[in-house]
Amino acid sequence: MSEANDAASTRERIRLVAAELYVLRGYQGFSFGDIAARIGVTRANIHHHFGTKRRLMEELSEGFGRDAEARIAHHWTQPGASFAARLAAQRADLRKFYDRFNHQPGARNVWSPLSRLRLDVPVLGTLATGVLERVNRSYDRCLRQAVTEAVASGEFAPATAVDDVVCVLRTTLQSCGPITQDSGSFRDVDALLGALQRTWMVAWGGR
Repeated sequence: MSEANDAASTRERIRLVAAELYVLRGYQGFSFGDIAARIGVTRANIHHHFGTKRRLMEELSEGFGRDAEARIAHHWTQPGASFAARLAAQRADLRKFYDRFNHQPGARNVWSPLSRLRLDVPVLGTLATGVLERVNRSYDRCLRQAVTEAVASGEFAPATAVDDVVCVLRTTLQSCGPITQDSGSFRDVDALLGALQRTWMVAWGGR
């Protein structure tokens, strides 16, 4: 491996470990020393790649935002997919994140990068709120497209209250992290999304 590739690999390892520690512990809960101990580099090496912890958080926050926007678009704007299939894909993706950070039954760890950013708004300020607002707009745009297409395809009736469905679903998806921390399980998220889907189908089911 060339020196440049080795440096890039080290930088990426630092970023990945930092992202995991941040989600689990928050901004004030980890240090460059924690990262260095995890991957076997020096703190000076981390400073070389990222400078300050604030600069590291700038990159992590931007990455969380880009990743969330890409996932939202993938789940909710897939050509030809039904609303039910899109909701199932979103639910499976959330469960994957939950399982990644909660290995033991009953664990109540923070698992959503966006949930962690919300908790750290007092510390990170616009660094967090800018990403959260961007993701909020992405959810609103993509969910609206999904519901509108469901009406056009006949999956939902023409009388469907599109704004209401979008608002309820967006706020529910953004609240899944705290729900699992309350219950220590993903079951309540599954139950809530299933109940919402059944309610909407009773109210506005098309075919």
